[in-house]
Amino acid sequence: MFSIIVDYVRILGRIGFKPWHFTLLGFLFSIVYLYAITCNSIALSILFLLTSGFMDVVDGALAKALGTVSKSGAYLDSMIDRLEDIVYYVGFIILGFNKYIVSFALGLTITLTYSKARLENLGIANPRISLFERSDRVVILALILTLYMFSSEASKTLFNLYTLALAIVVLLRIITGYFDLK
Repeated sequence: MFSIIVDYVRILGRIGFKPWHFTLLGFLFSIVYLYAITCNSIALSILFLLTSGFMDVVDGALAKALGTVSKSGAYLDSMIDRLEDIVYYVGFIILGFNKYIVSFALGLTITLTYSKARLENLGIANPRISLFERSDRVVILALILTLYMFSSEASKTLFNLYTLALAIVVLLRIITGYFDLK
């Protein structure tokens, strides 16, 4: 599937699009996702959540296809991704999910992302625990929102289980990262 994306991305590059266009477009879609949540349009919010997450795939693929991968681009992408994560989780608070659990999930998400970046900075390019990467989290959040359309209580339970799984993955990342660095 990634090769199909690369083919389309090359066309976008020839037209004149730059990776940062898609980075910022992804953030814009995350804001539209949040607006759809406030309008209680869950199906539309799911569409914009997934579109926002997909822009993260496109910006990276375009940078690679154009040979324009850069530290500044990686930095911008990473920072915008974190802002999008915040926006995604705020949507769940607006929907009435437990604000403490949602805040904890956000903290775990940021910790998981930071731990990967820190391990890479310390020389471990591929941490052994690579579960719940950003694209995985976006799809899971979209599934939770899909369930919300049918049962808000069931979706809240699933979100709680997701948060528990995130906590386990963060703990495993910390433990394996520690021992990998010894």
